[in-house]
Amino acid sequence: MPRSFRAAALLAVMALLLPALAQGQILTQDGDPVVTVTDAAQAAPAGKTRAKAPVLKAGQRVRVLEEKDGMVLVAADAPGPGAGLFDAYRYRLPLAAVAFLPGKTHRDRPAWLPAPGPVDAARRDVVAYEQGDAIFVRSGEGPPRRIAKGTQPALSPDGARLAYTPGKGAGLMLVSLDGETKPERIGGGKEPVRQKAFCPDGSKLAWLVDRHVEVLDLARPGATPTTAASGLEPGAALQGFTKVCDAVVIHNDDAVQWVGLAGQTLRSVPAGAFTNGEEGSSSDQYVPSPADANLLLVAGTTRGTDAYHRWANDTSGALYLYDAASGTNFRLTPRNLAAVTPSWSPDGKRVSFSALPDAPPNGPHHLYRINADGTGLTDLGPGFAPSVGTRPQ
Repeated sequence: MPRSFRAAALLAVMALLLPALAQGQILTQDGDPVVTVTDAAQAAPAGKTRAKAPVLKAGQRVRVLEEKDGMVLVAADAPGPGAGLFDAYRYRLPLAAVAFLPGKTHRDRPAWLPAPGPVDAARRDVVAYEQGDAIFVRSGEGPPRRIAKGTQPALSPDGARLAYTPGKGAGLMLVSLDGETKPERIGGGKEPVRQKAFCPDGSKLAWLVDRHVEVLDLARPGATPTTAASGLEPGAALQGFTKVCDAVVIHNDDAVQWVGLAGQTLRSVPAGAFTNGEEGSSSDQYVPSPADANLLLVAGTTRGTDAYHRWANDTSGALYLYDAASGTNFRLTPRNLAAVTPSWSPDGKRVSFSALPDAPPNGPHHLYRINADGTGLTDLGPGFAPSVGTRPQ
């Protein structure tokens, strides 16, 4: 079945199963709100394509690119063969001349968003990240410290231990950042390890290698890794542990799966269920909160801004927080950032991620931190794929 038909079918099922949605919950498509034109006479063509733009019609669906001072900039996809993902006509019209459609994304901050944590907790954060071909670690506002050549770092919740994929060889490296123990290479056999994650209490470490997930009980000296999930799709990705460390979450094909540590599938949810029925990409992420079993941090594919497309010529990305109790989500990141690789702080109050700003063109990825309610966005400088731990007081 074509992807467009599957997405339409999923939307139809959602419409039957979901309770009536509040007016503040809207439909989005590829990251942009979708509206219906109610007064087409007030629409004025905008941008470089305004000379060729056809007249908007009442009832036509368009995407909102910008909302400011009571006006909206909208995009109507260019029809016909040869039209690309980013080909669209732009129009400006009053906000009152469009109607938002019901969906799963909140326009305003919902009550279920986590409250920001204390300021001193962020100062105690330890961040591990990639830069170039090496892993770096930075504690609080201190200078970065180079660890070794490698990729995909994962920090323990207390910021004391670091796991990463070494630049050469199989398995992963487990390093004590305070130097109390010698670095050790574990897991993976002859294959390189991909994603890895500590469980929220720091007692276990999981990693994905060769289409299966292995788990090591760090609380048991001399323990050997066990297999928690096997036979996964080639593009499967480990997302993390559940709050109580009794299962791992895996993005496997078109579904997000909760798999118990003994290998049993506890739950499988279509990936599109967390946003607005969009299947997304195999690179999208669904990271469980370490503090709230209802919350899932979603890194989804979006269209992004015109400024980004002019030099990147690619899709963008955004971070959403999904609440299982209400079945709704809220977008955390702005449109001018192509956000990827999110990571929770251990208390579930902050999110770190890497992103490409839409300007200047061809700039490097930067690290960012944002409160889990979408406030306090902070640029932390160049870096990629952060992982966060917090030093105890």
